[in-house]
Order: sequence, then structure tokens, then C-alpha cells
Amino acid sequence: MAALTNTIGALDLAKEVVPLEVAKGVLSTLSTILTVVKNTMQNKDDFAEIASRCNKIAKSIERSTRGKLETEIDPTVTQALGELQSFVGDIEKTVKAKEHCAAINRAFYASMDRDSIAKWKDQLDYFLRMCDHELIVDTRMVISDIARALKRGAEVQFESDCEPPPPRPSMFFGRDDLVRDALKSLIDKHVVLVGPGGIGKSSIAKAILNEDAVVARFKDRRFFVRFDDINASQVTHNTFIGRIAGALALTSNLLSSVKTSLATSEAFLVLDNAETFQDAASDADSSRIAELIDELGSLPSLTMVLTTRNRRVSMNLRHATIDVPPLEASAARQAFTEIYPVDGSQAIVDGLLSALDFHTLSINLLAHVARENRWTLEELMRSWGEQQTHLLHLGDGKLRSLSATIELSLTSSSITQLGNDARHVMQVGAFLPQGINENDLKVFFPDIANIRSVVDTLCRLSLMYRKLGAYTMLSPIRMHISGTRQGRDIPSFDLTHVRQHYYTQLEDVTSKDDGGAWIGTEDANLERLIAHDVSRATRKDMAVVCRACFHFIRQLRLHKPRPIALRSAVLGLPDGNPSTKPSNILKAVCRPHPGHALPFGKARCVFALAVLADDLVNVTESIDLYTAAKQLFLLDRDHCTAALCLEKIANAYTYLGKIADAERTLEEALTMRRKYRTLSRFDEAGINLYTGDAVMRRGGLREALVLLASAREHFEHDRRSTAYLSWAMCLQGEVELSSGNSKAARRHFEARLSLHTHMNDNVAQSSSLLNLSTVEVAEGDAAEAHKLLQEAFMRATGGKSTHDACVALWHRAALASDEGDFDFARDLLRRLHAELATFGGRSDVATPIATYISARNELFAQDYQTAKNLFSRALEYSEEQSFILFQARSTRALGEISLLEKDITGVEVWFAKTVTLCDNMGIPPTFLYINGRHCKLKDSHRGWDLFLEGHLRSS
Repeated sequence: MAALTNTIGALDLAKEVVPLEVAKGVLSTLSTILTVVKNTMQNKDDFAEIASRCNKIAKSIERSTRGKLETEIDPTVTQALGELQSFVGDIEKTVKAKEHCAAINRAFYASMDRDSIAKWKDQLDYFLRMCDHELIVDTRMVISDIARALKRGAEVQFESDCEPPPPRPSMFFGRDDLVRDALKSLIDKHVVLVGPGGIGKSSIAKAILNEDAVVARFKDRRFFVRFDDINASQVTHNTFIGRIAGALALTSNLLSSVKTSLATSEAFLVLDNAETFQDAASDADSSRIAELIDELGSLPSLTMVLTTRNRRVSMNLRHATIDVPPLEASAARQAFTEIYPVDGSQAIVDGLLSALDFHTLSINLLAHVARENRWTLEELMRSWGEQQTHLLHLGDGKLRSLSATIELSLTSSSITQLGNDARHVMQVGAFLPQGINENDLKVFFPDIANIRSVVDTLCRLSLMYRKLGAYTMLSPIRMHISGTRQGRDIPSFDLTHVRQHYYTQLEDVTSKDDGGAWIGTEDANLERLIAHDVSRATRKDMAVVCRACFHFIRQLRLHKPRPIALRSAVLGLPDGNPSTKPSNILKAVCRPHPGHALPFGKARCVFALAVLADDLVNVTESIDLYTAAKQLFLLDRDHCTAALCLEKIANAYTYLGKIADAERTLEEALTMRRKYRTLSRFDEAGINLYTGDAVMRRGGLREALVLLASAREHFEHDRRSTAYLSWAMCLQGEVELSSGNSKAARRHFEARLSLHTHMNDNVAQSSSLLNLSTVEVAEGDAAEAHKLLQEAFMRATGGKSTHDACVALWHRAALASDEGDFDFARDLLRRLHAELATFGGRSDVATPIATYISARNELFAQDYQTAKNLFSRALEYSEEQSFILFQARSTRALGEISLLEKDITGVEVWFAKTVTLCDNMGIPPTFLYINGRHCKLKDSHRGWDLFLEGHLRSS
């Protein structure tokens, strides 16, 4: 999606600057095509290469035509653009036709077959080659014109045994655009390639040195001068001159000879690792070297490229700065697999390379160590988890060791002059995954008077960089600083000011609308800090640490719900109430509040983790955490919150289908509240709500209505929890629908929708619209149900609830299956599984349900073998998650398939297992699909009913 958006922007921008109308037309049509793909195509990934080629065509057209009159452009270019306009016009018609067809069929997305896309890609390659050919011709003509204009003097005499320039790197991926940008800039100025160590600057310079246009113009007057094999402390003015003279094969009067040689005959000079001489041993030498570079740069006969980690370049050198970024994901993968061919998941490889921030040298080193050890992908992943930076060291020197290339920067005089300040800033930056917010610099480092200057120096030397208002660093540099420098995960430096800042912010936010949204940009930093503090907290520290942990989880739930890795650290805290006197390390952040004690201990943190797991529909995780929290609250004699944990566990049991367990747990909670006199009217209404849900699922519809009506009446007067009122409305509607009273169900669901519309709650509106779609299905209006489900999907997406978006998708897929539109259902299910992949496995029940719905579609489509395989897989997933409801539904479906295959013995085995599962759940077998209309099988699948009636064999 990001690639499409960026390319569309590039096309629109190029359209504004090219002079030819035919060129504007081509760029406009390409932009329209990619916009349709972005908005309506399901298989966006298949268009990635198309987008890449469109981007390259835009750049080629702009370079070939920008700043020229129409009469100055070669007619063959105009002719080629005319042919290209006709071709892309045909593509535009095709994708718009697909878009129109999808709209008629009520589809979320259209889909384009890959053969057509491949043909378009090949044709665009042809036009791209034509554009590039014209560009090369254009470039050579300009270079030739410049050369003829130069006033040449007498050639200097030099030896004939000049060292030949290095060849173009044999493995060179994803940098062609940078090379072309450099060539364009070199027409009228010098080029400086800037980036951190190991990013690939030298390789780009060698590629430029071997470009056809450069070779044709400069021939054997192309020189590559290295400065990566000496330290900055060894560089003097004479050393600098000697290096260049050596490349030119000059042996006497070095300074004079170098100037004469470069002034009287055209030359192309690469100064590699320029930061070495930019940071020369003495200020005097550094100044003289800078003056000489200015002088050489003024020669009309000399073209220079400098590669450097240092952004500070002489102000008098006319140059273009080109920042060298990490590789794109596809180029990184190509570079990695060229060395280490992988048989395995592309997603795993991409994840591993992403962990390296697509840093070129790190990718190369990791690929080599994997090849040398003949590791499988699984072995590589295991070794990476255990060793990390140790894998990125194959020997000595900057090309074989990540540490060596980073130490070149760390030992420069610019860094050493800063003393420990630079090291401390980098340590904090490496510790915080999201970097240091620029507004927090003085807060984090109050003892560093020149903190801005320190950070500027680190950025100038490419050790850190600014991103979205924060100072951060590439992962390989982060790993080196936090690993090699510290040797352990727990930092040895002082985090007092970082802790005080973050913990104070957490204390100052207490509700959804109070500015807690800052969590969304610094959540990983807080998680890292809290994990560190929790893991080493003593009983004296627990009050402060647990308070911060609790507030962090609470704000994360409100503003950016996601899984966090705090469970093991929190469960490792000491049990029992914390001390109210924190240790010295935390005294600075323990701010007493009038009328407030510090009751935040381990129990409340575990409870907060359980609620977060609940929000993410990670049901088995939430049960485990609520159970642990209950025991801790009992230890603290907090029987009220222990009873609440039991109620939450019962609700999770109900979701999984464990109705008997749910009712038993609710009875335990009620008994505990009565025994310790903590049963308020609010609590009683809540228990009625939980119980009403459980009773409904075991078939007690009338009893459930009484309980739910009582609960709703209370919550309509006690507005402490709108969530409880909303849930009561939802459950009342579901009971009425199960009783066959669709009109009453509609009233409840519409009241719920109105409640959340007034609150502007997109996610709850999505759930309410889904409720209403079940009424439309019950009343036979499938078209209206589709509209409601589509709107539910959009609301969930707008509210950033991936789980609710998935629920809308699997309901709509089930409805399409009911209508016999199996291909449409498959399209929706492909979209569903893509959403689940994005969801990252946060919900442990989503995958079993999605797999079941896919199996159901294939069963209805009469592809029994595929259906059997999918139902078996759904059964496995359900067993793993103790999702007994879908275990039962899957076994019943497998029994129906056995009946279709005339395997009566198999049918009886499957159905007997289903009955046992229903007994274990505590529900009658006839209520297997209550609250699950989208999971029901067709009436023609009669095996289950015949089995329950005892007529299976006689039929």
C-alpha cells in the first residue's frame, strides 16, 4: 500500500514538471491505474513490480524532458511516449472494468489475474529500456559538450602503471536509482554519498565509476582512492596528498604534480571513506585538506565523488549530497539469497532482514555465516536469537566485521572530543527502541549542557538520525552499542532521568481524552523501560514500578491495544503487598499524592495484562492471567477483585463454549461476594449479565431473558459502565433472535447502534451493524445483510480493530456460501486470512473460526476432500486453544462428510465425539449452533439430526 501511494505521488509530481502533453498524459494514466489498484484490487502485492516500473518510467521521462523546449526533444522520444500512452490506456480500461464488475457484485475488492500483470510488466520493461536509452544518449551529449568547452593545458607526465579502477561490484542490488541520480548530478557538480558505515556507499561509488557514460568520457583517467585502511589520527595533509598521488602513479613533487595532473587532463576521482581525512589528526591538517579539496573541486577538468559518514562537507565545494538509505526489502532479500539460497518462508527471511533494518553489510555478513555453517533457515533463526551481533563478525576489517566498521566512527576525534557524553547519549538511544524524542533531550540529559550539539555531531557522523521527531539509530548500530559495549541486556548506565520523565507522564494521564495518545509514539520505549525495571524490582521498588506498569497497560489499551512482552517479568515479581518506601533508585519518581496510598502491586499488574489479553480476544491467555490474578488478590485479602476475576474467567469460558465451567465459576464468584459482603447492586447486575449469556447458550432462553432484562434495567440507571449496557442489549437481541422473534431482536440491536452512534464509537457500531445483519438474514434479505456487513467492516477498519474487521469478513463469507456464491466467498476468505496475517496471531480464536468458515464453504461447494482437510485443521486449531465449541462444530461437520462418503461407522464415531463434547460443554446437542447462525450447516445435511433421533442406520 505504501509503495503504491508513494509511486502515485511521484507520478503526479513528475506530471507537473514535464513539458510534453503526451508525457503528461502517460503519467496521468499511470497514476489513475495505480489509484484503482490501491482502492479496489485485492492482490495489490502482485502489482509491486508494476508500481516499481511506473516509478522508474516517471523518473526517466522527467530526466529526458525536464527543462527542454518541445523542439529540443528527439522525435523518437516523442514517438515512444505516444506508443506508451496507447499501451497504458488499454491497461486503464482493463482495471476500470474489473473495478466496475466488483461494484456490481457487491465485492470489497476486485482481483486481476497474474498472467495479465506479467505481460504488462514485460511491456513496461520495453518502454523503460527505450526511455533509459534516450537518457544515456542525452547524458553523453551533455558531457561531450562540457568537455569541448574546457580549456585544456599541457598534459602532465606520469607513470604508465596507474592502478586500474575497481570493477563494478558483482553483487549490486537495489541501487540503480541512486546511480542514475548521481550521474544526473555529476553533469554540473560533484557528488557526496552520505550514510552510516556498511550501508553500501563504496559499492555505489564503484558502480558509478564503471557506468558507460563515465567510462566513455574518462577512460583510464578514473581513480579510486581509499582511506578506510588508516585511522583519522594518522592522517596529515601530506598523507592525504600521498594517497591521491599514489592513485595517479605520481612519484615526485606530489602536491604540484597532483594539481597539474588533475587540472590539465579530465579525470574522475573517488575519495572513499572521506570521513577519515575530514577528521584529521590536527585542526591545521584538517583545515589544509579542506582547502585542497575546495581547490581541486574548482577545477573544470575534475569530477569528484566522495563517500563519507560525515555530513559536514566544505562549504566551498559545489556538490550534491545523496543520502544512501538501507536497502528496500526486495533488494535486501535478493542480496541475502544470492549468497545463501533459502528454502523456506519468505516472510521469515523478510522478518530477519527487517530486524537488521535492511543494512547492507549486516545482510552480507549474516548470509555468509549461514552459508559457511550450512544452516537451515530454522537453525539460522535459532542462532540469531541466541547470538545476534556475534554472527556479524567473520574476521578483521570493516568488510568482515560489523563491530569494526562501527568502531571506525566511534573512535573518530569528533566523538572522542565529546568524552563520555556521546557514549551516554548513544547508550540511551540504543536502549529506547523508538529513539529519543527531540523535545525530551534536555529532560533526559540535564547534565549535558551542549546536548543539542552532541546529538547533531552523532547525526552528522551517521551514528544516529532523526526520524519523525525522534533521534534513533539503525538496528546494527543499536545492537553493537547495547551488546558489545554492555555485554548484557541490563544497562550499566543511569536511566534515572528517563524513568522520571516517563513515570511522571504516566501519572499525569488518567482517562481516554486527557492526552494519553502520546503512548502511541513512545509505547515501545515505555515497555522496554518497564520490562527492565520490573525484572529487577525488589519489594521496596514494587509500589512505584507496579503503578507505572498498571498505568502503561491501561493507556495502551485505550490508545494502541497490542500484545506486550511483560508477562514473565510481572509474574516473576514477589507476591504480596509492596513496601511504601521505595529504594534509592526509584525515590526520584515516587511522587506522593494527597489522599492516595500506593496499592499497586503484582496482582493489579497481572489483572491489567489479563484485561489487555481480553481486549485482543486472546481468550486462553486471559483465562491464565485472570486465574493468576485471582490467587494474588486472595493473598492480598482483596476478595472483591478476586470475585471479579472469577466473573471474567466465566465470561471467557462461555465464549469457548465451556458453559458448565462458566456457570460453576459464576456460582463461586457469587458465593465469594456474599461471604465477604462485597455484593453491590452493580455487581449483582453484572453477574446476571454473565449468567444470562451462559444460560442462553445452553438453551434456557426464557430464563436468560429475565436475567438480561434485570441487568439492563440496572445499567440504564447506573451509567458507570456503558459497556455493560451495550452488552445487555446485544445479548437480549441474540436471545430474541434464537427464539424466532426477529422484530424484538431488531429493536434491541437498533437501540445498541443508537447508543454507540451518539458516542461516536466506530468499533461498537461495527458490532451493532453485524448484529442487525443477522436479523436481515433471518428475515431473508441477504442483499441488505451484505450492505450492513460491508459497513461493519469499514467501521471496524476505521476504528483500527482488526478482530472486528475479521468478524465482519467471516460473517459475509458465510452468507455468500449460503447463497451459493462460492468464488465470492473464497475472495472474502482470502482477504480474511490476509487480515489475520496482519493481526499477527493476537487472537487465539480467530484462526479456528476462519478455518471453519473456509471448510464450510468448500463443503457447500461439494469439494469434500478440501472441506475434510480444512475441518480437520479447524479441529486441530480448536483443540490447541481449548475452543471446545468449534471442536464440536468441526467434528459434526466431519461426520456429515463421512455420511456423504457412505462411511456409516465413521459417521457414528464423529457424531459420538460431538455428543461427548456437547456434554462437556454443558449444552444440549440441539443447541450447538445457538448464537452461531453463520456456522450452521445446510438443512440437507441430515446426518446429525438422524443420529440424535436414533434413525441413522435405518435411513
